[in-house]
Amino acid sequence: MKISTGKLVRLLLLSISLLFLLWLYTQTETVEVKLPAGFQGAAANNPLLAAGRLIERYGAIAHYVPAYSKPPKPGATLVFTAPRYWLAQKQNDALLEWVEKKGGHLIVSLRSLQDFEENVLLRPNRINDRETDFSQDSLLAFFGISVKLRSKAPAGSIELPDGTRLKARFQPFSSWLLEDSVKNSDWQISEPTANIENRENKGNYALSYTHGKGRVTVLTSLDFIGNRMIGEGDNAALFVYLVSLAKGQDIWLVYGSDAPALWRWFVDHAWAVLIAAALLLIAWLWMISRRFGPLLPARPAARRSIVEHVAASARYLWRNKQGQMLYQTLCNDFYKQAYLHHPQWGHLPKQELNRQIVLFANESRIPQLSGLTEDAVEHLLDASRPRNENQFTANSHLLDILRNRL
Repeated sequence: MKISTGKLVRLLLLSISLLFLLWLYTQTETVEVKLPAGFQGAAANNPLLAAGRLIERYGAIAHYVPAYSKPPKPGATLVFTAPRYWLAQKQNDALLEWVEKKGGHLIVSLRSLQDFEENVLLRPNRINDRETDFSQDSLLAFFGISVKLRSKAPAGSIELPDGTRLKARFQPFSSWLLEDSVKNSDWQISEPTANIENRENKGNYALSYTHGKGRVTVLTSLDFIGNRMIGEGDNAALFVYLVSLAKGQDIWLVYGSDAPALWRWFVDHAWAVLIAAALLLIAWLWMISRRFGPLLPARPAARRSIVEHVAASARYLWRNKQGQMLYQTLCNDFYKQAYLHHPQWGHLPKQELNRQIVLFANESRIPQLSGLTEDAVEHLLDASRPRNENQFTANSHLLDILRNRL
């Protein structure tokens, strides 16, 4: 049995591939490597799940709020870790009223690192003394809190009001400090005095104020209670101290906010653009309303002459070698017109018809038809004869004159 060359080549390539796979299998081994996959399940969507589990171990009740809309029930503790720049002024006022009249405990941090950095950039004259009033945050302004930047990195330890020292860092705000401008705070959390090298590094990481029946505690950051950081150092102990955990206590953990309506965002952040757009709209309406008298009628659209279309069609047919067909159409039109006006010509032989056409041309006394002979008429009415462009034009013109004279 003969094997073709193509089949032999395919068998050879298949054998080489199998040998390579066998060699690769014997030279390699499978190794299992564990890669960090991040948080799974509820922890992947809830950055405060670990803090909630800690609350539940103390017998308290943890409530997770992915989208803040209104304050919780009276007497509860509200830990607000979500960015507060989404909140409208009415929502900020409602939070303070809840603390004052309902006895709630509000725990917040600086609105956002981005807001603070923008505040510093907008006040370059205050960068040298590394201080700003953080006036964009209405809550800080209400309690007279200012914020400044440390000149050196902190040591990493803090001191509670009762003198207890903890290893905790307020990332990413460990270099920012709070100052009680009006000295109304009840207690502070700061770096131990022994660790402070100069006056510029003196300040607080947390300030707490009594407000009506409740309390407001402001920290430079609440990131230390997140899932990734609450287990580091004494972060969990610091959180327990802040919320004063007790059995049956309601603690609301806010890690998201309702985005404001689009129109509200424009009013708060793009009011200058809205004013400019309104002025442009008013100016445009005023401009289009200023006219006198009736509207002018629209000008008629420009239309080409029918002669241009006919000439273009003729040029197209001539370029596509259809000149003979076009000339035959002219001859047929001439015969039709001739037999209509001279019916007796319809029964004449061709030679006699040519003679009658010559007599008619001489009687018409048209200069272009003078001197027309029978041979010229035969040539004129024979569409099969070859003609160049000039001959085609001249014969067509002469045939048209003759037809119109009939």
